Amino acid sequence: MMSDQLEARARQLMDDPIALFNQSITQMHMIDRTELEAMQRSAMATRFQEHYESVEVLRTLADRLGVSELREFNDVVPLFFPHTAFKSYPAALLDKKRFDLMTKWLDKQTSYDLSQLDVSDCGSVDEWIDRLDAETPLEVITSSGTTGTISLIPKSKRGARYNMQLWKMFLFQNFGEEPTAKQLNPVVDVIWPNHYKGKLGHLRVGQMIKTEFTGGDESRFHALYNDPIDTDLMFLASKLRAAASRGELDRLEIDPKLLARKDEFEAMQARRPAEMAAFFDTITRQLAGKKIFMTSAYPLMYDMARNGLEQGFKAGFAPDSAILTGGGTKGFELPDNFMEVIKDFLGVDTIQEGYGMSEISAFHWACEKGHYHVQPWIIPFLLDPETSEPLPREGVVTGRAAFYDVFNESHWGGIISGDEITIDWSTPCECGLNSVHIHHDIMRYSEKEGIEDDRISCSATQQVQNEAIEFMKEFEV
Repeated sequence: MMSDQLEARARQLMDDPIALFNQSITQMHMIDRTELEAMQRSAMATRFQEHYESVEVLRTLADRLGVSELREFNDVVPLFFPHTAFKSYPAALLDKKRFDLMTKWLDKQTSYDLSQLDVSDCGSVDEWIDRLDAETPLEVITSSGTTGTISLIPKSKRGARYNMQLWKMFLFQNFGEEPTAKQLNPVVDVIWPNHYKGKLGHLRVGQMIKTEFTGGDESRFHALYNDPIDTDLMFLASKLRAAASRGELDRLEIDPKLLARKDEFEAMQARRPAEMAAFFDTITRQLAGKKIFMTSAYPLMYDMARNGLEQGFKAGFAPDSAILTGGGTKGFELPDNFMEVIKDFLGVDTIQEGYGMSEISAFHWACEKGHYHVQPWIIPFLLDPETSEPLPREGVVTGRAAFYDVFNESHWGGIISGDEITIDWSTPCECGLNSVHIHHDIMRYSEKEGIEDDRISCSATQQVQNEAIEFMKEFEV
C-alpha cells in the first residue's frame, strides 16, 4: 500500500470506520490482518500526536517518560492509563461542590477546551454534568461508585451516536453477506429493563438506543422504571459503602438538599412494583410477536425472565428480534441454565453477546463460536498482571486486557482494564472471520483476588441506590 493511501485509510479508520468499510460488518472483519495492522500503526502514531497537544495528563506522562512518537504497537504501552484514572480527582471536591475545580480536573483529561465553562451556579453533580452536556461536546458518564468514588469519563456526544450506528450494523446484519437497505435502517420497539435514563454509562446508552433504534418514536421505547437514576443519590451510595467499610457510618454527612428529597426517593421506591407489573403487561401483551431490540446484563435479564415465568408470562417476540447481553455475571451467582431461561421467556433462539468497557468506544461482538472479535479501530494488548509488561502477540495468550482506541477523540484512548482475557493471535476463528478474537471466558482480577472493583456496572445500580434510600429514611427532615 502506498504511503499516501495508507495515511488516508488510517485517517478514515480514526474518523469514520463505517465509511471505510462501506457499512459492512463483513468487510470490517475480513480485512487482511497485515493491511489492518499497518493502518492501525499509522493511526496510533497520528492520534498520539493529536492527544499529546490537547490532553494535558497524557502530555505530562509522555514528557516524564521521554516519549515523543509511537512507531510500534508496544511503544504505546507505557502511556496506558489504569481504568481508575477517571476517578483520580480529590473526592472532597464533590463533597464541597467545587465544580469549578472539578471542571479544571476534567479539562486536563479531555481534548476539548473547558476553560471558559461557567459552573458557578451548579449545586449538584447532576446539575454540573447537565451543564457539560448542554454547553460542551462532552457526554460525561459515571460509574456506580461501589468502592466509594465515582468515575467520570469524558466521552463525546458524536462518539456515542456513532457507536449506536455500529450497534445497528452488528445486530441486524449477517456476517458473509453485504447489508440490505432494510438492515441498514431498522426501526424496532426497544425493551429497556432498567431506569429510563441517568448519567451512568449503561443508562447513557439507553437514551442513544431510544434515538437511533426507534426512528424517533418515543412510544417505541419501553423502560422498566420511568424515573431517572439520580447521580447525587449514587454519589451518596458510594460514600455510604466506603464509610461502612471503615466503620464510620455515624460520621457520614448527607447534603441537606439531597436529604430534602427523601420523600421523592421513597415514592420512587414505592412505585416500582406497579411499574414492574405494567412493564410485564407491555412486553407480554402489547409487544407479543413484534420485532424488538433488548439489551441488558446477564443478571438483570435473567431476573426479568425468571420473574416473568414464575408469574406465568412469556414475551414471545418475533424470531428475528435482536437480543443483546454480555458483561459477565458481575459477581452474581446464576444457575447453569440461565441462558435457556432467558430464551424461554423471550421466545428467541439466539442471543447476541458482546464484550466492551465504557473507557473505550468499541463493543466486540461474539460470533457463533462464542469468540469476541476485536473491532478494527481497537488495538488489543495483553499485559503481565504483575508488571504490566506486554506479552507476546502470537499464539494463545492469557493476561490483563489493555486496549488502544484510535477512534476515540475526546480523551486518551489507551486503557489498562481490570479483566483477565485470553487472545488467540494466530489461529483463524472457525467462524471464518479474519479478526483477532478473544475467548469467551473473561474474569475480573478483582473476582479472582477478592478485591472490590469500581467499573461501570448496571447490575449493582439498583442495589446501591436502595441502600442509599434506606439510609436516608433514618433521618428526619
